[in-house]
Amino acid sequence: MSRNSIRNKRTHAHASRTVFREFREYPSRMLQLARSWEFRLRSLTFVTSRGLKPAARKTEVGVALSAIWLLAISTSVSADPCGMVSPIYLGPGPAITRIGVQKTYVFYKDGVETFVIRPGFSGKVDEFGMLIPFPTPPEIRKMPDDIFAHIAAAVDPPEVVVDLRWERGIALFSRSEGRAADEVAKDGLGFTEVRVLRQEAVGMYEIAVLEAGSAAALGRWLDDHGYVYPDGMDAACNDYVRDGWCFVAVKTKVGQKRGVDPKPGMRDVNSKLPEGASFDGNVQAMGFRFRTDEFVVPMRLSAFNEGELRNVMYILSDQPLRVNSISSKYVVRQIAGEQLYRNVTEPLPLRIIGGKFADIPDWRRKNLDNERNPVPYNGLARDLFASDVLAALSGQLSHPHEEEEKELLRIGERLGMRGPEIDALHHDALAEAQRRLTTETLAGIKNMTLTVIDGDFPREVLAKQNLTFDRFAMKAGSNTPESYDARRLGPGPKKEGTLYLGMNRRGATTGVALAGSTAKGLPRGLFALALAGAVAGAFVVRARSRRNRSSAGRGGFCVLLVVSLFAPASSASQQSTDRTVLDLIHRLDDATRAQPAAGALVALGQESVPELGAAAESDPSLVRRGWAVVCLAEIGGRQARSALKRLNEDAAQPHLVRTWAAAGLIHQADTAAELFQLAALGRSHPAVVRPIGMTILGLMGGSSAPASLEDLLRLTATLPALEAKLAPTIMGFAVGDLIDVMTRSSDQNSRRKAAGFLAAMAMQGDTSVGGVVVEAYAFNVKSNDVPWSGGPLFVPSIQWSKDQARALVGELISWHLWCERTGRPDVQKQIHNNIRSIQLARIAGYTTPGWQEVGIDEWLLVWGRLVGRAEIKRMFAEQGVANEPRYKKILAQLG
Repeated sequence: MSRNSIRNKRTHAHASRTVFREFREYPSRMLQLARSWEFRLRSLTFVTSRGLKPAARKTEVGVALSAIWLLAISTSVSADPCGMVSPIYLGPGPAITRIGVQKTYVFYKDGVETFVIRPGFSGKVDEFGMLIPFPTPPEIRKMPDDIFAHIAAAVDPPEVVVDLRWERGIALFSRSEGRAADEVAKDGLGFTEVRVLRQEAVGMYEIAVLEAGSAAALGRWLDDHGYVYPDGMDAACNDYVRDGWCFVAVKTKVGQKRGVDPKPGMRDVNSKLPEGASFDGNVQAMGFRFRTDEFVVPMRLSAFNEGELRNVMYILSDQPLRVNSISSKYVVRQIAGEQLYRNVTEPLPLRIIGGKFADIPDWRRKNLDNERNPVPYNGLARDLFASDVLAALSGQLSHPHEEEEKELLRIGERLGMRGPEIDALHHDALAEAQRRLTTETLAGIKNMTLTVIDGDFPREVLAKQNLTFDRFAMKAGSNTPESYDARRLGPGPKKEGTLYLGMNRRGATTGVALAGSTAKGLPRGLFALALAGAVAGAFVVRARSRRNRSSAGRGGFCVLLVVSLFAPASSASQQSTDRTVLDLIHRLDDATRAQPAAGALVALGQESVPELGAAAESDPSLVRRGWAVVCLAEIGGRQARSALKRLNEDAAQPHLVRTWAAAGLIHQADTAAELFQLAALGRSHPAVVRPIGMTILGLMGGSSAPASLEDLLRLTATLPALEAKLAPTIMGFAVGDLIDVMTRSSDQNSRRKAAGFLAAMAMQGDTSVGGVVVEAYAFNVKSNDVPWSGGPLFVPSIQWSKDQARALVGELISWHLWCERTGRPDVQKQIHNNIRSIQLARIAGYTTPGWQEVGIDEWLLVWGRLVGRAEIKRMFAEQGVANEPRYKKILAQLG
């Protein structure tokens, strides 16, 4: 595999003591400290309180956060919001790199193989893609982003730890209808030819399944269609061509709202961001399921990626395995199927330190069932195992709920939604169908083995051959969590206390894990017969379900075209038009016809809105409802907007449907003012934050009421999650533009954000920021007001030079004196809140009074001791107070 990917990462720096003092000093930064510690406390509960009942976790974390927030709020209520503003965190740059360990899951049984990867790269969006060879055309699905964490937790489930030595016994939680793919004739393909077997969109990806007559032909096709073909792969690709393999080419599917809106007569779409833009979404995991007579993993092309080649592979198959041509020392764990089944179905292991089960307090024991629920930690792996077993038993490479998930992803992408928030809503919508499948098929893993392989695979081995496997059983002494803990990717820690397995809240044993157990499952014929009846019954129930009914039709992904044959003749009666609308709506839950039908409904415009509104509100098919919302969003107008608003506000509707409606309303926003009115939707529906960001960026280039810099800053203040997305655009403005907002905006949050971005620009190397800030706050004796009139005074917290720091403080001291003369105590307080900064005082060389409230006389003495009596005398003369007794006294004190 050759992959060039990008993943936006956000990390949080540890606060130094100096920064901590700064936060204590300034109310505005105290709020930022609270937010920072909110993240840290959540991270802490990940280690120390994961086992608590959700309500209990929230209570304990809430108590800790409340202490910080109450201090911050009480201070900010009584004090001016002015102060030094720390930089906006912008994250790492977009340079392409391989990041982390490459993780791969493989399932093989009865000629059916599943291959799951999550690309381990970051980089520019126009360079991201994958090229993967397969022996037969695969079925493709998006996988949950946490799938590999869940697989690792299926190997080594996290333990719930109760330490009875603690007075309160705080629980510590350690967790460091588908069809088969068509057979395609492979003969007769010329050396220069490429045959496109299928094209579709899955989540954030555009995917093409290809056959090629040669590596050269494949390379040309990829170059012509916006994919990346790395140098040096020709020999390996030609080997795959000779063996009759096909290739799956993957690239990111990104775009801006106005680039993909269908219009009548449109034959293609432009979904590309500007060249060099950073990818703004999650790099999603992908699953490929295909038929193959020989169990192989096609990793040859990965040898052409730069960087280390450490791979962690999880292989679920009928026997324990090793990789041929690679040292057996890389086989680090093997879990028998019976044990694996228990790991994902039974309560998490319970470790008790300092006592026995009977010693656990009643209040603590009552919560153990909830704490030991394995689903939040390895439930995704459990569902994946069950889906793969069903594929092997039924011969179907794709299941109905997997096809429905693809449609939900396409709907979300059409509305601009991508990421963990919308993924969670999809998971909830499909949970019942997945639960039925898992219940009926998971037992099939009992006679299988999960092998874990971890190591830096030799590049020369990968380049020459696919990975093949042979039977290999580990020595029992090495096959332990102490030797290799799957969640740690290395040796596990030594643990004290007593471990209880399969124990319920009353202390009765419900099961004991036996290492190396190989108990057989049901005879295959009997199991398959029972499974067929159960699955058929489940599908009947599912078909009757109002939320989960969907078509089992299959087909390739269609480009968003407006097909003229769907459009009614202009002379047709209203009854004929209604019939056409209903026919088109009926097609919306057919994967092969949904997008052309949606294009035709959008082309019909307002005529289709009433029926679309009714379908979005109450159609039995969830997929049909989603596409109806998409059509309403793209048609626009008062009637469509009213239907979407009504749908979003209906608390009886599923949260996914309400989120679609919110995204549809955002899709229709044509001005920044409209978007601000809708921005609050991002709080109740986090999945729509991304569409809000996409829309505001689209408005930047619009001709009617385009978004301004202040609009962008106000949005980041309303929805902090937008900071990373809008940062490149905001940072593209001139320093002077940000200075104008910081000093003149009527919105104090916009001023604060402007100061934060100025600090970020200085942190990234813009040396002009300090000088421009000093110039903006320069004293002018002829001025009628301070430069920041009408709002708070903010100063970017940057690495000031000594000269700049002294120049800035000198100007602010002059304004302080001016305010004393003109009767502006409120503005004097603003100045005081800034120049008392420990950071600024340390760099400039004066002693700050800290929390002590002091007036202009004290500040003049502090400043005079640093810059000298002559400078203070010049300041007095400039402002015409040199002969006043009060100021003569100050000069006398300075000597």
